[in-house]
Amino acid sequence: MVASSQPAGASGQASAGGCGAPAGGAVLTNAGNQAIVQGKVTSAGAPVQVGYARLLNSGGDFVAEVPLGADGGFRFFAAPGDWTLRVLAPGGIRTDRTVTAATGEIRELEVSV
Repeated sequence: MVASSQPAGASGQASAGGCGAPAGGAVLTNAGNQAIVQGKVTSAGAPVQVGYARLLNSGGDFVAEVPLGADGGFRFFAAPGDWTLRVLAPGGIRTDRTVTAATGEIRELEVSV
């Protein structure tokens, strides 16, 4: 299980650091042999830029966490199976969503808080 702090839906622009990588990470359109859980967190239609996305296993145990990107994005490379995505944000916001990850598929979640 690998977590990526790179937000989903990157612009494709080179990063300011000059390394040539796209700002915000690569846009994924094909999961290949991975099971990907990704998405964006919004509030009143605007991206939530401060907070965390947390992945919990089917037993409710913590597995991984990433900070939300500037676009509210998050991405996890998960093992196939059932997961809980927990979003934590300032103001005591805590929202859970269930998701099933499958090899070769990208599960896209839109979380409104």
